[in-house]
Amino acid sequence: MVKISKSLLLSLVIFIFLMSAAHAAGSKLIFSDVDVNVGGKTSKNLDDGDTIDDEAEPGDAVEFRVEVKNNFTDAEDLEIEDITVQVTIEEVDDGDDLDEESSDFNLKADRDKRVTLKFQLPIELDEDTFNVLIHAEGEDENGTNHEADMDLELEVNKESHQLIITRSTLSPAEVSCNRRNVQADMSVVNIGNEDEEDVTIHVFNSDLGVDLKENVEEITAEPNEDESRFSGTYSFSVPNEAEAGSYPITVKALYDDDRKKAEKALTLTVNDCATARKETAEEEKTSEEGEEVEVISPTTGRATATVVDEEAPEGAVVTRESFLGSNAFVTGIIIAEVIAVIVGIVLVVALFRRKG
Repeated sequence: MVKISKSLLLSLVIFIFLMSAAHAAGSKLIFSDVDVNVGGKTSKNLDDGDTIDDEAEPGDAVEFRVEVKNNFTDAEDLEIEDITVQVTIEEVDDGDDLDEESSDFNLKADRDKRVTLKFQLPIELDEDTFNVLIHAEGEDENGTNHEADMDLELEVNKESHQLIITRSTLSPAEVSCNRRNVQADMSVVNIGNEDEEDVTIHVFNSDLGVDLKENVEEITAEPNEDESRFSGTYSFSVPNEAEAGSYPITVKALYDDDRKKAEKALTLTVNDCATARKETAEEEKTSEEGEEVEVISPTTGRATATVVDEEAPEGAVVTRESFLGSNAFVTGIIIAEVIAVIVGIVLVVALFRRKG
């Protein structure tokens, strides 16, 4: 076994410390200002190790405004190139990190630049304190690497009781003649600290007579678990006598002994049935005629023409009366018969006069 003397070990520690200090002192890339906006409130001039002043809530927007400076003097006149800034919120997304990185940029000596990196916190997360790492790095014209680092703390606070509706839709959202089986879909998530028992789901509109309720026994407060979510589909029909117009369909979740609620309003459009039929007929109308086939009607003896339109549904036949079976054709036959009779009479009279 190799033994390391205490003096050698101490020397090694001192060497590592001095190298780290020299590296830190040698870096000319620094953070000149760091501000953090949480849910619309800003904590300014933060330093390494600080806790961000304002607590975040589930689903909050968090914005980091980081100002980076090239700390070379004008006399040294060295530009730092390809600088990037990265912000990482550790383990906030169901154990995974959230991170964002800026585009690269260059900084001349004694110049600074502000970059903004934005995050959207998950709606399902633990109430905890999360570590935030801010890292910047670049390389000067001589090929020397420069880095800057900062650690911050982000606290997340949750309400004791809080449900939110994450999804709500109507299918179909517009009805006319067929007013049956309209479906309202909705999803609820518990983002609070307490389990919610006896949650009432209510879908309603008094004008249409819609009043649907369901009791949900429990929605737990465990983030990212199936038990912390509930989804339901509720079907209803629109009365035939309902007038055309727009109707708000309210989707509501009552919880915490009905003291709190989460709700969304959906719009159902009801069209006049006659108008809808007219519009459909106009869309289906075509200017092209199909092949004409002569058919003798067994009841009238008249000739009719069967016309099959290309746009007509399969099996549909449209019949139209031909000229041979029309009133004009019958009238022509009658006139011809009268003329023939008159000519016949004239010929008979002329014949008798000759004999006489």
